[in-house]
Amino acid sequence: MFHLIASKIFPPIITVVMLLLIIRIFLRRSDNGYEKSVNNFVERERNANNIEKDFETLDLHYVKPSQNLPFKDYEDIAKYKKVIKKQNLVKRKLSLEMIKIPNNLSNTEIKELYGVNNFEKIFLLEEYFNSYVRGIYEWAYELYKVGEINDCKDILLQIINLEPNISQVYILLANIYYEENNINAIIELKNFIENIDLSLKEKTIEEINSLIEK
Repeated sequence: MFHLIASKIFPPIITVVMLLLIIRIFLRRSDNGYEKSVNNFVERERNANNIEKDFETLDLHYVKPSQNLPFKDYEDIAKYKKVIKKQNLVKRKLSLEMIKIPNNLSNTEIKELYGVNNFEKIFLLEEYFNSYVRGIYEWAYELYKVGEINDCKDILLQIINLEPNISQVYILLANIYYEENNINAIIELKNFIENIDLSLKEKTIEEINSLIEK
């Protein structure tokens, strides 16, 4: 009777023990992989922090702000108050030196590429670019809200050539094309987005597809 009871109890226990051993081995391997990955990152970051380069020899591609933006003097100050404010902000950014860095570059890769001694300056030049394109979008959006669609569209078409990492730029332009019943232009814009570096690419394309499918 004892052997019968034992045969019913111990196999499940053995199975559980084996399962725990397998899980432990798997976790150990996962931990080893994670630990190796962390060690590699730490070593690469340490090496990057020792890289110095002459700023004057860096292969920097400066972004040149557009010289054809539709700046205007408006008589109806009340109606165009926000438009005027935003376009004046953009004007002040036109003289800034700026560069665009690929969104997928990590801080470690930036140090490797440009040198740790130039990291802060590179960051500042990139921030000038980001500030410029954000200002352009905000100006265009204010124009859109007061019905100045042509100027808004003109600005957006100029800024997308810089491939800004601002999904609203492309979504606003797509909505203008939709209001113009220009589905072909929306499709072309979608194809353009699919081939650029954009953080919220999937969500942007999803919103544009919703306009195409309406």
